Amino acid sequence: MVLAAEGTGNIINPDGSLVVILFLFLFFVFFLNRIFFKPIGRILDERERLTEGARVEARAAVGQFKRKLADYEERIRLARGESYRFLEQHRAEALARRGQRVEEARQAAASSIEQAKGDIARQTEQARASLAAEASQIAGSIAQTVLGRAVSGGGD
Repeated sequence: MVLAAEGTGNIINPDGSLVVILFLFLFFVFFLNRIFFKPIGRILDERERLTEGARVEARAAVGQFKRKLADYEERIRLARGESYRFLEQHRAEALARRGQRVEEARQAAASSIEQAKGDIARQTEQARASLAAEASQIAGSIAQTVLGRAVSGGGD
């Protein structure tokens, strides 16, 4: 290429070197494309594929975690419900046993009271009979002492 020293026309005059430069340009485009740009493109595509794959795996792991967490929470809820039912059942059984024992104690107390009442009634009758006999004897002794003779019991 020859630059024009005169200020009259084109400063760049095309000559035979233009063909060589064009050939070298096309050669380097092909060469760099083949040696440099395509491998870098493949590496970038592979990196994108791996990155997207990791994202998909991460989303799948998060989904699996959420399912497991929901399953775990459901199991805990069911276990709590079961334990509450178990506790309620045992509490009801304990209350029933307590009620039964209270009723048995009440019946035993009522039986003891009735037996004590019967014993008291018998003892009262015995005491009355004993007192009546003693009163009769004392009355006879008093009458004998006062009258000076034996008195026969008219009503006995």
